[in-house]
Amino acid sequence: MTIDDTVNRMVMVMIFHHEGLEAAGIKERKFYAKVVGRDSIGLWIENPKLETTRVRYDNGLLIPPDQRQHEEHLAYVLIPWGNIRSVAHFPAREGFDNTEDEEASALGSGMYL
Repeated sequence: MTIDDTVNRMVMVMIFHHEGLEAAGIKERKFYAKVVGRDSIGLWIENPKLETTRVRYDNGLLIPPDQRQHEEHLAYVLIPWGNIRSVAHFPAREGFDNTEDEEASALGSGMYL
């Protein structure tokens, strides 16, 4: 088993700290996410609903605060290797790779990305 075996699979990721990753939607030290790749810097995971708020129009003018809206985007997030405590892979678990799997969100206290 290598980390490459987890690409395109759902895993539980345990990190040392989430400071600096909150803007990417990571707000806990243990969470479930789909691995989309890896490189020399770290592990790439998918956040299917990263929330952002646009503060400028396309022409560069500021959007008034009362007119700003939350947007959701598919995002790939890099977690540096030095911040990864462990990764748990569930190779025989049926349906775990389905992002609509409600059971996965209830496991432990981890967040489901």
